[in-house]
Amino acid sequence: MHNSALFLDRDGVINVDRGYIRRPDQCEFVSGIFELARFWTNEPRRPIVIIPNQSGIGRGYFDENAYADLTRWMCEAL
Repeated sequence: MHNSALFLDRDGVINVDRGYIRRPDQCEFVSGIFELARFWTNEPRRPIVIIPNQSGIGRGYFDENAYADLTRWMCEAL
C-alpha cells in the first residue's frame, strides 16, 4: 500500500494560465499533464490532489456553480 499523493496547482501546472477561466472552451491543458496523470495513477491508491486557489469567485468573475462545472469537466478529461 502506498501512502503518497501528488499535489498539483491547477493554473500553470494542469492548464495553461490564461487568467480567470470559467468555461471548458477557455481551457488548454499543459503539455504532458495527461502522461503524468497516467504514470502517477498507474498504481492503486495514488491520488492526485488539485490545489485550485480560485480568487476569481471572490472577485465576481464567475460563481461557484461555474467553477464546479469547469472542475467537473477538467476531472473527467484527466
